[in-house]
Amino acid sequence: MGDSLARRRPKGGFGKAAAPAGGAGLPPPVPHPTSPAAGHILLRRPMALPEPPIRLPPGVAIAPIEAANAGAVHKLMQRAYASGFGTVPANLLDWWEGLVTDSEFDRNLALVARAGDEVIGFCLCWTSSFVKDLVVDAGWRNRGVGSALLSTAIAALRARGAEELALKVDIYNGTAQRLYRSFGFGQD
Repeated sequence: MGDSLARRRPKGGFGKAAAPAGGAGLPPPVPHPTSPAAGHILLRRPMALPEPPIRLPPGVAIAPIEAANAGAVHKLMQRAYASGFGTVPANLLDWWEGLVTDSEFDRNLALVARAGDEVIGFCLCWTSSFVKDLVVDAGWRNRGVGSALLSTAIAALRARGAEELALKVDIYNGTAQRLYRSFGFGQD
C-alpha cells in the first residue's frame, strides 16, 4: 500500500465527504497481474465511524517506533513490498533520514507491532491523517495484526481531533482493499 517518498500524496485536502460505511463505491478487487501495479485509488474514512476493537494475538504489543528497531522495520517493509505493492528506499539510512525529517512525521504515529523481539508489523501515518504505510510480516497475516495497527492509528488520530483518515491502495491489492473496506474506507 505504501507510496515512495518521491510520489507523495497531496498535503491536506482530505476534508471531503467520505463514502458510506462499508466502503460502498469501491470497485471489486482485481487479481494482481504479473507486471507491476498500474495505479492506486484514494480511499477516505470519516473518523466519526467507530473503529473495530483492538484484538492483538497473544504476546504481540504495539508501540511507537524507536531508532533501535528502525533496521527491523526497514527489512520488514522491503520484504512486504517485494510483491510490488509499494516501495521503500534500499538504503536503511536514506529511509530513516527521509522518515524522521519529514515535516509530517510524528514518532507516535509510526507504530510497530512486535512479538517478543521480532518486528511483525508497521503502520505509518502522517500528521495530516494519511496512512502512508501498513505492512505485516507474511507469517503474521490474517491474525489481526494489521487490524490492530490500523485501529491504534485511528484512535491516535481521533484523539488529535482528525475528522477524516485517507490512504492510497494499489488497485490490484485486494487483500488490503478488503481490510480497508471493513474499516469503513470508501472511494470518492
